[in-house]
Parts: sequence; structure tokens; C-alpha cells
Amino acid sequence: MTSVGPRRNDDTLVLGMNPHTRAEADAIQKSNPTARVTTIQDTLQNDQVRAPRPDGGIQVYDLRMDAGIQAFVATLGLPLAQSQQVAAAIASGGEDARDELAQLAQVWARAEKGGVIPSRLVLSGHSAGFSLWGENEEGSFKNGNIERDSIARLVAAMPAAAARVEDLCIAACYNGGEATMNEWRALFPNLKTMWAYNGSAPGSFTGATVHLARWEVATRGDVDALGPSLARGLRKGDALAVWSRRDGYQASMGSMSISNQDARYAAGRATFERCFRGDEEVRDSQHGPLRDYYNTLQELLGQPDVPASDRPALERARDQTLRLLFYGKVAVRFQETYRSSIRRGFEALGLSAPDFSRLGRKEALALIQSFEAELSRHNPRPEEAQRLLPLLTEGLRDLQRSRIPENWI
Repeated sequence: MTSVGPRRNDDTLVLGMNPHTRAEADAIQKSNPTARVTTIQDTLQNDQVRAPRPDGGIQVYDLRMDAGIQAFVATLGLPLAQSQQVAAAIASGGEDARDELAQLAQVWARAEKGGVIPSRLVLSGHSAGFSLWGENEEGSFKNGNIERDSIARLVAAMPAAAARVEDLCIAACYNGGEATMNEWRALFPNLKTMWAYNGSAPGSFTGATVHLARWEVATRGDVDALGPSLARGLRKGDALAVWSRRDGYQASMGSMSISNQDARYAAGRATFERCFRGDEEVRDSQHGPLRDYYNTLQELLGQPDVPASDRPALERARDQTLRLLFYGKVAVRFQETYRSSIRRGFEALGLSAPDFSRLGRKEALALIQSFEAELSRHNPRPEEAQRLLPLLTEGLRDLQRSRIPENWI
């Protein structure tokens, strides 16, 4: 086991991707007024953070450029080789997620130099089980998306800090499957407890603050055991899943056999295909057959016994289904982001540019097919149209993660 250095403490670090992170941190602070609660959240300007200059002043560092990242990392006072690893971890974050990663590095840098950091870590936001993203005050998804891989890279760059984390809470949806929790646990070698959710988790003002207060009490002191009954009676309490060094993995909801989950997966596939083709419209993103199918995919991916060879197809289906559930938002963000490319691509073929935010999925798919057919008839093929084609086919048609990020959802 990795040495933890200074003794553990009841301090908590809350990294939140949503605008109400402060309310969640306050709930923890009120539960234990003597402990320190540190909050990391979206900065006022995308991917810009404040840090001390060598002369003692404060400077804003722009993390959108490599030079800004390097200048910021130099303020942490770490050895050169380690600084390069930290810089690479921050650079791996997507747009408007580097500021949160940089703030996390600021806190963790204390441990790398022998100092004390919080022993408890809360990661809060929207999630599909492998990343965290956020929205703004108006509810449109404007904050960035932190992949677990980026946090893993920061952990690898700052192992002393990772070794100090003993209690982890993922206050986000779909992180409570045993396999998913194992992925998170692997990042922190001295972890004693973990708290997460199967299915959807409570929002800040619909239960999360009460849940976090209970988590704070349950993990106060030198604790190595948690039970799923800790959230009993609370909204979304039946979604709680926990792991502890003493008792291992436990979940409030009983686990369905893989054979039953496979049967539900096969039954739900027909619904997915209809929605994917646009033959059936998704009217409720939170309920109904397509949401049931999505939950089944998440349950399967949360099972440690699912073969590794089956996971890529399940992950692809999960990603596409999530984007289908919120296809209206996806189409709006696609149109906003690629408006100029859409106009230039269609006009290059002598076609009127559409507004995909106003089209249903079936209409959009027919239009993409017509665009592709028209492009194939041109010789030579206009460059602007060629550049647009993969955005249309891989993005709006196939709903690939590489083209449709989670924070569009």
C-alpha cells in the first residue's frame, strides 16, 4: 500500500461541474463545521485560472493554449518531469474542463510537496458513468466535460495526492455499477470507502444536499465500512451503491442476472432501432422504453462479469442511446456549433442550407442521405462539402461521441 504521509483528516474537496456546487459544499460544511471544505467549480472565463506569480502577485492563466498551461504548471513548484505530466493531464481535458483540472492540480500539489490535502473527495455533475459535465444557471449545458481518463492522468502525475484520498463520493448518475466503481477505485490506492449511484442520482436541490450530509457523517473519522441503507428513506436512496474496504461492494437495488439483462437488452433493441431511424419520436427523455433500454445498457456495463469483448458494442450503444434520448438538444447544439460549416457545405453543392435544430430526426437523416448522394455526383467534389460530410454522418446521423460530446446532452 502506498504511504499516505500525514495523518488523514475530515476535510473535503468538492469538485463540481454544475452551478450549484456551492450548495452541495455548504451541506457538507454544515454537517461538520470544524472540518474544512474546499470547492472547485467552473471559472468565470472558460479555461482561465488565477495563480500566484513568482513575484507574489496574482495572474490569470489561459489554459486554452499550451503556453498558458505550461506557465500555470510552473506555479505549482513541482519537478520538471512531474510538471510535464501534470501539463499533459490538464491538456487532455476538453473545452472548459481544463480549469477544473488545473484547480484540482493546485490543491493536490500540496501533497506532492509533503503538505496536507483533504482526505475526502466529492466529484459532482451530470454523468453517464465515465465522465462528468455541467450546465449553466439557465440549464443549458455549457460547462465542459471531464473524462475519467483525464483524472487518471492527473492521478498518475500526482501519486502522493492520490494516495491521500480515503473516501470518494461520486454525486452523479450511473457510477454505481460494480465494474464502474472498480474503475474509479483503481485510481486511489488507499481508498477505504466509495459512495455512488446506480441509475440517476439526486440533483442539488432535489436530494443531493441531504445525501451529502449523510455521506459526511458516515465517512467522518477513520472509517472502513459503509452500508447501502445509509440513504434509506431519501429520494433516490434506492439508487445508492457503496464499496468499503471491510464489506466490499453493496447496492440498495438487487442485482439482476446477466441473462435477464441480456433478454431486456434484446427486447429493447427494437425500440432503439426505430428511434435511431427516426420512425419513432422520443417524447420523454426520462421515462419510456428507450430510457429503459438505456438503463439496461448501464446495468450491463456495471456488471464485472460482462466479457471485455462485449463492452465496446455496449458502450457504443449506450453512447448512441443517450444522444437519442436528448436528440432535440443535440440537434440544437449541432446547428449552433457548425452553422457556418453547414451553410458553406450545402451552398458548395448549390443547395439551400437547412436548420437542423428545426428538423425531426427522420427529416434530418433523409437530408443527410440526399447531401451524400449529391456530393457523390460532383466531380471534382467541392472541398467545403467534403469537410461537412463526416460531421453530418458521424455526428448527427451516427451520434458518435467524437462528434457529439456529452455536455451537449
